[in-house]
Amino acid sequence: MLSICIPVFNFEVGSLVTDLLAQAKALHDDFEILLWEDGSTESYRQKNRYLKDLDSRIAYKELAENIGRSRIRNQLAAAAQYEHLLFLDCDAALVDATFLANYQARFTNQHHPYVICGGRVYPPQPADANYQLHWKYGTQKESQSATDRLRSPNASFMTNNFLVSKSIFERIQFNEELRGYGHEDTLFGWDLKRHNIRIDHIENPVCHIGLVSTEEFLTKTAEGVANLAKLYQLLGTEKPWYEDIKLLKMQLLLQEWQLSTLAYSLLKPGRHFIRRQLFAADPSLRLFDFYKLYLLLAAIRKA
Repeated sequence: MLSICIPVFNFEVGSLVTDLLAQAKALHDDFEILLWEDGSTESYRQKNRYLKDLDSRIAYKELAENIGRSRIRNQLAAAAQYEHLLFLDCDAALVDATFLANYQARFTNQHHPYVICGGRVYPPQPADANYQLHWKYGTQKESQSATDRLRSPNASFMTNNFLVSKSIFERIQFNEELRGYGHEDTLFGWDLKRHNIRIDHIENPVCHIGLVSTEEFLTKTAEGVANLAKLYQLLGTEKPWYEDIKLLKMQLLLQEWQLSTLAYSLLKPGRHFIRRQLFAADPSLRLFDFYKLYLLLAAIRKA
């Protein structure tokens, strides 16, 4: 029995839902698909409303305002009626005709609560230079095999495609203090680790088709760094929750060496040059790391 939970924000999800519906029917088991518009614009709501009439097992709901990535997932889980919760991002596309069956085989053989991540892949390189930064970062940093993800299973947790027991989710939820984009998965993975819940990783990816422009990607990056700074304020350095977050480890190292002010003063005047390079046809991910370090140093200085 499977509840498929999809928070939707300004994205047309018809292809994803019809593919999921066809696969779910083939499972010969009870299922439901929960589609919640999280403050999407009216134009996207109009494109998605018809989905509620495709099947009685599709529950479509519109929220008047965006409540955030953490809160929407918590509410979807609370509304789900089955034990097995599959969370998918709305900008995903299925790449395997046995995607749901692959997950079903795993939870059917589980004799205890679980968390399983399927992974993420990206489409072929776009021709438009305006999407190169997101694509390059995604393919080189986020698209990892199950073998690679299992090296740091909790740190490799991502919200775009994961299966979780409802009994676990009732104990450990997403922190609703984090709003906007980024790092709600970092904290959730750490909370699971604190409760000795290991995350399993399998080769069952979805394709991330929602590439955004460099301008939008940098805006989301700034939101994510702000959330990371908030996590630093919430959790401090008492426990190694940050041990796999290279950006924060670099900031803490600079702080330990009393070089934070110097690094900030060097990066601040160069941030405009770095930003221009990130709009190039072949953006540098190394410069992108420096840009994020500047954003983190700036955010912590303001705290």
